[in-house]
Amino acid sequence: MRPAVLAFALAVSGASAWAQRPRLPIPIRGQAADPTPAERAFSAGEVMLRAGDTAGAASRFEEARRLDARDPRPVFYLGEVARAQEAWTTAADRYAEALALDPTMVEAMVQRAVVLRELGRSTEAVPLLRQALQRAPALGEAMLDLAECLEDLGDVAGALTWYRAASGRLQADARAPLSVGLLLADPSRAATPAERTEAVSMLREAVRRAPADVPTLSSAGPALRRLGETTAAVAALRRAVQGGVAASVRGELAQALWAAGDRTAALHEASAASNAAPADLTLRYVLGLMQAETGDVAAAEGSLRAVSSGAAEAGLRQRATAALRRITGAARR
Repeated sequence: MRPAVLAFALAVSGASAWAQRPRLPIPIRGQAADPTPAERAFSAGEVMLRAGDTAGAASRFEEARRLDARDPRPVFYLGEVARAQEAWTTAADRYAEALALDPTMVEAMVQRAVVLRELGRSTEAVPLLRQALQRAPALGEAMLDLAECLEDLGDVAGALTWYRAASGRLQADARAPLSVGLLLADPSRAATPAERTEAVSMLREAVRRAPADVPTLSSAGPALRRLGETTAAVAALRRAVQGGVAASVRGELAQALWAAGDRTAALHEASAASNAAPADLTLRYVLGLMQAETGDVAAAEGSLRAVSSGAAEAGLRQRATAALRRITGAARR
């Protein structure tokens, strides 16, 4: 692998969250004792890039490319500029041009694959990532990218293999263990006891690695609740709520608290979630069920009637109607 500097995505202020994702280091060439005009233009572009001047940097990289058409680095950097600007097709083209100049350029293989996935072309991305990992087997980011592409394509077994590898390589990063846990805990598949154990372990590991990351906590918490790990679910979701989240996550906290036996706190959170998002009738349905269970029949009827008459989803309307019949029938008896 070439000597490296800080990843471009971390250097550009104002870039999108996607562009700020930690990426591979940028390839550089050692400083020449007597730099050529192309090298001076390239170095100037690097300086501008780190200062956040993407337009100026792009101009200098174009100049470096004109002065030395054989050097793949300016073309690669032009791809990085385009990626930061979310010009995905342009970025993919630039990385392809860099690979045409240097077919062994692992950085360009991986970055082109990432952009192809962004364009919905995961099938084309997979061979690039496999080639990159053949040349650089320890690249954790490439492992993670490959796992994501395989998951896109429905290859759950392949995705799990590479998520596990990435988790071992990127030991401070929560993304891979979270993905393993979520895949294994997916309600649509029947997990074996061993898979359930691994799912719980991986979800706990993701939370341990990112104890203040709201997206991680918001994803891990509900999965832990579904797996019966109510204490861990409540802890994760409480931290997520403290960090500021959508009402739906607060609704998940309510359900985790209910499963943990704290009905008073659960009812409080369910009510707060429903009040924060009155149009979310799933939250209102959950609130109605809790109100019924705690004996507040009048409030439960009001909640469930609102869902039964207003929900767009037929299944939700039917569940609310059935619950309402049970409640009113029990009240008559």
